[in-house]
Amino acid sequence: MSHEIRTPMNGILGFSELLKEPGLSGDKQQAYIEIIEKSGARLLNIINDIIDISKIEAGLIKLNIQESNINEQLEYIYTFFKPEMDRKNIKFSYKPGLTSKESQISTDTEKIYAILTNLVKNAIKFTEKGFIEFGYTLKQNKNSNFLEFYIKDSGIGIPKDRQIAIFERFIQADITDKMARQGAGLGLAITKAYVEMLGGEIWVESEEQIGSTFYFTVPYQ
Repeated sequence: MSHEIRTPMNGILGFSELLKEPGLSGDKQQAYIEIIEKSGARLLNIINDIIDISKIEAGLIKLNIQESNINEQLEYIYTFFKPEMDRKNIKFSYKPGLTSKESQISTDTEKIYAILTNLVKNAIKFTEKGFIEFGYTLKQNKNSNFLEFYIKDSGIGIPKDRQIAIFERFIQADITDKMARQGAGLGLAITKAYVEMLGGEIWVESEEQIGSTFYFTVPYQ
């Protein structure tokens, strides 16, 4: 954990010191400033994750159940991330499983948004080419109906022996790709906690060099 905080902090302090050098060209100054900005953003994300997981563990996160239109949330997330997908030349799509009227359920809107956003961001992080698709279907078991969401990508995949551990706090997939280390290993732990607060489950199916599909469920009510 300390390594994840020190790395961006060292970037901020180190390149701030370099900016003091006399005679720096404008291009070098701009390059150093961009590194400082990226390091600051990365550090802020890590701090926010630590705060969120601490609140969850302390029982300070409460549910705010209200009427929520799932289709509208999917459309918003699609619109938000589409420009980034276009820049990366990744095919991006979503598939609602119900009509707009049928997709109106009682749940915590912000938690659903956070879960979907975290999982789409995770897919973007590990997908350099191909596609990312997300959506949901209505399913039922003997006792109740539920929505099963999925986020599917053609990314680098997750080793089979890490597919359960990645949902634990401060655990990453141990993927050799450098992008795997740009975080504190808290995003999926927070996502799992939110899913469980909503009464659902989360899991992943993945094959290395083929891609991953994350699934989670929430009650349909």
